[in-house]
Amino acid sequence: MKFISQMNLSKSAFRRYKVIDGLLRNNLRRYPTMEDIIDACIEKLDFEPSPETIQKDIANMRLPAPDGFDAPIHYNRQHKGYEYLDPGYSLSGISLRKEELEAIHEAVELIQSIGGSRISENFTHAVEKLLSATLEIDQNKGERLPVLQMMNPPTSRGFEYFDLFYKASKEKVPVSFIHYSYKKRRFQHILLHPFLIKEFENRWYVIGHSENHDAIRTFGLDRISTPELIDKLYISTDRETRRTYHNDVYGVFPIPGAKKEKVIVHVSGLGTHYFQAYPLHESQVIKKKNRGDSFISFELIPSVELARHFLAQGYHLNIEKPKWFKRFTQQLTE
Repeated sequence: MKFISQMNLSKSAFRRYKVIDGLLRNNLRRYPTMEDIIDACIEKLDFEPSPETIQKDIANMRLPAPDGFDAPIHYNRQHKGYEYLDPGYSLSGISLRKEELEAIHEAVELIQSIGGSRISENFTHAVEKLLSATLEIDQNKGERLPVLQMMNPPTSRGFEYFDLFYKASKEKVPVSFIHYSYKKRRFQHILLHPFLIKEFENRWYVIGHSENHDAIRTFGLDRISTPELIDKLYISTDRETRRTYHNDVYGVFPIPGAKKEKVIVHVSGLGTHYFQAYPLHESQVIKKKNRGDSFISFELIPSVELARHFLAQGYHLNIEKPKWFKRFTQQLTE
């Protein structure tokens, strides 16, 4: 019980460190004051720390390793706020110590012992990436080329608006922004009542009720500019619709008018191995045939991304049902 108490205290302090780090790395609003830091803790952590607590946190962050994080925090008297003297510094860039790695291993083992749920698997996978990356950093102190490489996509355009849309979705605040359509090649003013921010294939999207269309619409953050929170009555989207966009859509652009239904595909033996290794959706059910090929079914709303994913399988996959979705998919190649 003593270990758990210490862990909770450390976790609470580290969460404040992350808030401070995020404010200091925000290039759109530099030199956060003590009041800004306290307000951010209230907003993000639902906790109001005292100025003395924040001063102690900053002092701890400045301490050299292993007692602190070597954070180059400086109080700028001219701007009356805090800053990083090293613009490239990030709290998340600090390597983990041996005892911290062991603690993470123990946490993974504990979660695995509770059960192999999807959350447990995702958490374990994330920690495995962290551990492997940390090991590689530790081993690569010379000039040799690394033996480990992971996909690290660059930060996408528009991601700087993530916090704003997250706040709007969580607190139910409408957002006004300018949207550029790649297809129509024109700008349009949009008034959106967002309820979900979704990442798909390393791209970010915001989904909500668009007043312009009087319907649910999806907008890529990379096509958005000058978003602003609007003091206006928020139009709520019903829970069932929100749940559908959370659970029943592969991708972010469901086909207009499509409803949730069973999608069945015939897949070759080689393709079946792929779907077994990388399930497309939690509703996926594979029924193998004697020759090794299979019929695979999904319970979801057909989407543009689903059609493109099936097309990418080439001759290894054929859509059986529904017929309208098969025709839709074929038209994408014309």
